[in-house]
Amino acid sequence: MSNRNKPISREATETQQAVAALARRNDWRKWSASRQLEYLCACTSALTELAQQLGPDYALARLYHACTYNQPIAERKRRERVLLDLAAKRAAVLQRPEMCVAVAALVEHHPWRRRELADWMPKSKNAYRQLESLIRHLFDGYGDLPGWVINAWLSERMWDGGVNIADLTIHLGRGNALRSFRGLPVSLTKRLEHEMRQAPAGCTFIEALRYAQLAARDALEWLGLVLETRFGREIGPDDAFWLGVVDFFAAAPMVDPRQFGPVCDWIRQKRSVGIGLEPPQPGFSLKGRTMASVIAQMEQWHRSLGRVRRHGGHERAATWPTLPVSDFVSGADQQVTITQLRTYGELVEEGQMLHHCVASYLASCQRGKCGIFSLKVNGARALTLEVLWNRTIVQIRGRYNRRMALDECFWVSRWATEAQLQVSKHA
Repeated sequence: MSNRNKPISREATETQQAVAALARRNDWRKWSASRQLEYLCACTSALTELAQQLGPDYALARLYHACTYNQPIAERKRRERVLLDLAAKRAAVLQRPEMCVAVAALVEHHPWRRRELADWMPKSKNAYRQLESLIRHLFDGYGDLPGWVINAWLSERMWDGGVNIADLTIHLGRGNALRSFRGLPVSLTKRLEHEMRQAPAGCTFIEALRYAQLAARDALEWLGLVLETRFGREIGPDDAFWLGVVDFFAAAPMVDPRQFGPVCDWIRQKRSVGIGLEPPQPGFSLKGRTMASVIAQMEQWHRSLGRVRRHGGHERAATWPTLPVSDFVSGADQQVTITQLRTYGELVEEGQMLHHCVASYLASCQRGKCGIFSLKVNGARALTLEVLWNRTIVQIRGRYNRRMALDECFWVSRWATEAQLQVSKHA
């Protein structure tokens, strides 16, 4: 009973006052961003009550929380000042919930700016153009930040391929060499740094690295195929070996480029799991082999997957925890369905019907690295889709590894939207 009369803290009182002030004004959403932020700054406690009052999609509240949560008083006041300065510029980036992470990183790194925010003026009402302009104004001291670094900010990939993009921006903006950045997952030569800086703006960090590695060996025509493989999406200790596989294909005359992905699957199986009764061969090399012999062995392995000779009935029934991704049904007619495969037997049947190597994904599915989905039209298998643990669709293949058709693209895009998935541009 004694707690009923216990006085509330000053922070809680200020929060209640801010909520009450906003509640008294029915048109508070019409206030200027500066005025709204001033009220938010008055809330020195958690924004739980205010969030309930304003709603979960209120951009300024989300941004303020992202910038100031758990910060010491002095640091919080500094960040509030930057937000108020942005509001005074009528910056559209403050009103976009999807930009909260990027703007919060910008505010956090504001002390390392090359120019003053007071000297920046938005030249466009487009929030994304404003964000790019802000980044270049504040941090790009020499106007040569690579486009893919800016794109990471615009896509809110503040950690990209294990690299802290904000720290990398500060480093490059000071005129330092990319190869001298301590947060790189790999070492770079001068040639690789030069090529990485030329990589297309739409690249991720890993894609820019693969672009540079292929450009350095005059093999850029293989970039699309490389980015479709696991090597194109991950940085590992055996990168030099996989670059050798690219060299092997680039040097072969009249080879079908569509064989690159299946051969990579076969090599990965041979190195990490083993083929048939063979043990894994981590030291496997292509030295001394011909393209014809490699493709022949890959096709033989492919056929063995269909026959399931190596796996008995028990392993055929092997299952695994599925990804938390919903299946898809096109409507009452159920003409188009997309379902997650849940057993090794289903992987085998999928590969048999569509004549590809999806059965080799057993280990990856069991480890939770990816999930395999099957798109059917009127009950007939049409496409196989690989979805990574981070909810990104990275591979889409039909019979004999064909690309998806336009009508199939419609259904995949609709499923991706409903299931909140991203579709890789190389899928």
